[in-house]
This record gives sequence, structure tokens and C-alpha cells, in this order.
Amino acid sequence: METPNEKPTMYRIADIEFSNSQFDERIIGIFRFESSGMSKHGPTLLIIAEIDGVGYVYDQLIDVVNNEAEHSRNLTSSVEQDPVTRFEKIVQNVNTAVSDFVKQETAPINWSRVNIFLIELSNGHLCLAGIGRLMNMFLQSQEDGTFKTYDLFGSLDQPADINPEKLFSNIICGDFKAGDLLIAGSKNFERYRNELRIKERLTTLPPVTAALEIKQDLETRSVPDDFVAAIVACMPMDEPKQIPLPSLIPEKEKSTASIENLRRTEADALRYLAPTFGKKDEPDRTMAEPSAPKLGGTFNPMRFVRGLLKRERTRDVANMVNLRGMHAGFGTLFTKKKKTMITLIAVVIVGSVLIGIYVKHRQNIAAQEAAWNSTYDAAKASIGKAEGEAVYSEDRARETLASALASVKNLDDSTPSRKDAIKKLQAQAADLKTKLQRIQNVSAPSQLFALPDGIAANALSSPILFQNKIVFLDRADKQLVAVDPSTKEAKKIDLPSNTAAPVAIGAGKTSVVIVLQDKTLLAATLDDGKIAKAAIGSSGMQAVTDALTYTGNRLYVLDAPSQQIWKFSNASGGFGNGTKYLQATNSNLANAVSLAIDSNVYILTADGKIARFLSGGQDGFVLPTIDPPLTNANQIWTDPDANVIAITDQVGKRVLVFTKDGKLMGQYTSPTFNGPVDLTGDPKTKNLYVIDSGNKIFVLPLP
Repeated sequence: METPNEKPTMYRIADIEFSNSQFDERIIGIFRFESSGMSKHGPTLLIIAEIDGVGYVYDQLIDVVNNEAEHSRNLTSSVEQDPVTRFEKIVQNVNTAVSDFVKQETAPINWSRVNIFLIELSNGHLCLAGIGRLMNMFLQSQEDGTFKTYDLFGSLDQPADINPEKLFSNIICGDFKAGDLLIAGSKNFERYRNELRIKERLTTLPPVTAALEIKQDLETRSVPDDFVAAIVACMPMDEPKQIPLPSLIPEKEKSTASIENLRRTEADALRYLAPTFGKKDEPDRTMAEPSAPKLGGTFNPMRFVRGLLKRERTRDVANMVNLRGMHAGFGTLFTKKKKTMITLIAVVIVGSVLIGIYVKHRQNIAAQEAAWNSTYDAAKASIGKAEGEAVYSEDRARETLASALASVKNLDDSTPSRKDAIKKLQAQAADLKTKLQRIQNVSAPSQLFALPDGIAANALSSPILFQNKIVFLDRADKQLVAVDPSTKEAKKIDLPSNTAAPVAIGAGKTSVVIVLQDKTLLAATLDDGKIAKAAIGSSGMQAVTDALTYTGNRLYVLDAPSQQIWKFSNASGGFGNGTKYLQATNSNLANAVSLAIDSNVYILTADGKIARFLSGGQDGFVLPTIDPPLTNANQIWTDPDANVIAITDQVGKRVLVFTKDGKLMGQYTSPTFNGPVDLTGDPKTKNLYVIDSGNKIFVLPLP
């Protein structure tokens, strides 16, 4: 209660609300109940809630607490009583309402997830009740200007087991004096208490400014979470200022008395001098008092000048003679006084125009500066947001960063300060861009095999892993080559000279299957180096684009002109008739270049897209957008025992590795690459074997 010696106090309350969570996993909120109007009679009631879970029953629970708390506060606020007694009544009513709700509600409530606190603020007083745990910091002002910090919510005794019949079992009340501060909010503020400099901002800034800076800091950090908090500051109420009583004599009467005396003196003097300057029988014009200037109208300089020029001059001859004798201007229209006034008016008009132009110019500059600062701040915030998103979703981070870079590109850099600011922003974006690109530059990759210099490019192709050897085609010498990765020893087997050009090879059960351009097959055994023709049944195949075997029992041939894959099952001495594998597709496969198989079938097109099929039907698999974009592709590889998909990009001089759910794992580049064109891998040794267009085979680590 307020004592006679205490000055009345008031509360400044500022809310912090920041929403950046991608998932609705919590219910958080701050609810304030206070009287309306200028006086805001009665105490202020705050409810802070955080529930670690979602569900209809928790929404209803919060509604019950809020509705009863507001109702009870309205009933007790107009009654003059002790703050503790009043707050006890509010808590008692809320407990009763919650108890009735729990008895009627069939859905279970996990009370360990519920954190709700009730705070009542009255003049110099604070009362508290609650369950659970929330972030709070009570800063008590000291006489030396420092603050003592208390865990106010932690001072509240709570039972080990929650009793729904009496949810809020204890309350505490204490002084809340001028200069004291309180911040209370969601638990995640505890993790960023020091980073957000909460205590420093509360003790040096007004509540609203501190709340704004904390929220801006959260936005800059792009923390992927939702935050709420309330800042309460107790401040002395200003005393009304004493207004001096007005004087008994109006100021207008004081100011005009001397003017009236002056006018009367002037009129008397003119009456005596009139016979000298004019005729006696003319009416005494000097007796009329000069009219006071009219105030409040719009001042028009040109109208005033025209009035001076049109004013009627005195035609009395005696007056003119006397005036000439006095050398009073000799009757000329433009007297020295009029010329001076006209000059001053002209200067005022020109000055006004120049000032208006200058003000307009400064306004335009200020507007442009504000627009530039707004765009710059937005781009900087987007880069910070992308850095936060990179932890959870690199695809989203790439989109946000691309938008930020587009904004930076449009910024004007006409001044040195702007140019420096843009360079710093571009450097920050470049660091994040490099991180998101996941580029791994291998300066000197291990070399497994190479053809002699002077042979035309792209002579090597179609590598496979067979009997612990890397087997591939040498189309320049029309040979099958098998290399032992451990010793780099190479064995070469000549293909028959009268056969068509080889297109691809696959691993059979005991031999290497060679698919020829004329749609026929050869079978080669590595031990003895023998090659024989293998049987293949009929099909509607138009051309052989790529081919491979799966588990040695089935042969799959990619036929790009037909936009089809032909499936051949194992038969005696080769493979039987071919059947169409693709049953449903929404992709254009006319530019398909390669295929790979695990339990799914992957088809790679030349523009860098992948279509994935299972049992002949296409699913929704797509590769993410990467930087630089994949617009040219040569070959694709995967394996049932590897959780990766690897692609060669000859034009981009890189090898890209993705997870099977489409996430980019890395981009391999090397100064020794002429352009990767084909590849295979060994999941056991975790190696990728990459054929380069320069007729070399390099070994790269498999992620």
C-alpha cells in the first residue's frame, strides 16, 4: 500500500514478440489486462504462458486461465483493499476455474509441459503465482545507481507434483519501487541472455527502446525459434506543473495604451499645421485616426507593391510647393523609401524561391538516403537470415541469399562510404555463398590410369567395378581395359575388329557384358581374356544411348530416341527378349544421356535433371538448385550399397555428389581436370573413379 511519504509510481510495459520457428511445437504468449482510459485505474495483470506441445486441450487451458483472470481482476480492481488480499482472490478464482475445466475435459494434460505465471502490478507492489519455469530477471535499483539481480520466479515455492485442484498453490508479494525492472518471457531467452545483452540494455535504455533493440538483434541473428517476453519498469509519476495566475490587467490593454496616447498627440499636431499645408475650407483629413493593419490574411507581396503604385498622390498645389521647398522628393512616384521597400520585397521573394528549391532538394536527398538505407538494411538482414537457415535448410538459405544479392546489386555506389558498405556486404555474402556451394578443390587427385599423349579426347568411357577391378572401354584402341586399384596394373583385351563400336559395358555373373552400337552383345572373361558373342532377344529398341546390368541377371538399355528403357532378363547364353520398363512418365527423355540403378532407376538428361522410377512409374524426385546451376551433365552413378548419387559435368569441370534424398554433399573441382565425362564408385573402399576427357582416370574420396 502507498504510504504518505511515498510518491505515486507508474509502470512502463514493453512486449517482445519474435516468430521465426518453422514448426509449431510450442504455445507461447503474453496477455495483459488493464483498465482503459488515461487514468487506467486499478492494477495491471500479466499472464505469461509457454506450453511445450500443441493441442486443443492446451489452447482451452490458456483460455480458461485468461478469461477467469480478467473477470476476477475487473471485479476486484475497483475495491479498495490490500494488494495481497486482492491477488489471493484472483488466484483462488483461477484455481477453481481450472479445476472445473480439468474435471470436464476428457483429453489428458501433461502438466510437466505447462509453464504459466500470473503477475499483478499495483502502486509500488508486485504479486506473483505460477507453475513451471520461465526466463525472468528482476533488477532491483540501488542507491549507488547499480542493480541487484534476482531470480524472481525461482523464489516461488512449487510442489513436486502438480495438483489440478489447486494449480497455483503459492504466491509471493513484495515491493516494486521506482527504478526497479523486470523482464519475463519464454525459456529460450536463457540461452541468449548474454548474447542479447539483456541486462545492459534494460539498465541503460527505456523499456520500449530496449525491447526494440532485443527484437532487432533476434531478427539479425535469424534464430529459428519463437520468442516472447515482457519488460516492466517502475517509474515515478510526474507531479503537475504550477501554472502562474494571469495578471488583472490584460496584456492587450497594457500594450495599446501608449499607442493611443501617441495617436492623440499626432492628431493635435496636424490640426495646428493644417493651415500651412492645405486649404482651410477642406475637411480636416488628419482628424481621422490611421487604420490599424489587418492581421491574419495571406501576405501577397505583389498585391502590396501594386497598392503602393496605385495610391493616390496629393494634388494640393500649396502643399506641393511647400514640399518642394522642403526638398521632399519633388513629387516623384518612386521615393527612396518605396524603392527600398520594393527592393526588400523582391529580395524576400527571390530568397523564398531559392529556399524552397533548396528545401525540396534536401528532402529528395533525404528520401533517397532513407530508401538506400532501407534496402541496405533489408539485404544485410537477409544475409544474416540465410546464415541461420544454412544450419537447417541449405536450399532455403540459397534462395534467401540469392534474393539478398539481387538487392545488393541494385544499390547505388556513387559515394565512397556507400561503396565500402556494399563491399563489406558482398564479402559477407561471398563467404556464405562459398559455404553453400560446398566446393571441394582437390589440387592433385590421385591418378589411376592414363593413355599416352596425342590421343583424341574422350577415348575412355563406361567404367564399372567388376571382380575388384576397374574395367572400362578404350575406344581409341578398341580395347577392354581392367586396372587393379591397389597395384595400378592394367590388363588390356582387344575387341574383335569386325564388330560395331562399343557403347557401354556391364557386370555379368562371370563376364563383362559389352553392348555394341548395332544392339548386339559381347561377353569378355578377364582371367583368360577371351571374348565371345552373347545372345540378346528381340525388342523395339531404336538406339543404344547407355546400358548397364543389375545383379548380373538383368540388362537395362536406355533408348533416348524412343524415350524408353528396355529390360532384358538373363537367359541361356545371354539375355531374352526385351520389354518396356517405363510405364508412366511426365518427363521428356529425348535428351537422356545416362542411367543408374539401385532399387530405383535414375535417368539423367543433358540439361542436368534426374527422373527417378520405381516399377516403371516416375516419382517426384528432383535435384535442388545449386550454385553454379547444373545445366550440362554427362553421366550418373549410384549403387545399392551407397547412399549417394554422383554426376559428371564436363562443361563445369566438376563432379557433383548428392544424397539419395537430393541434398548436395559436395562439388569436386581440380586444376588438373579437362572435364569429367564418366565415373563409377566402390562403396567398400569409399572411392570414386572419374574418367576425364583428357583420357585419364582420377581417384576421389566418396563422401
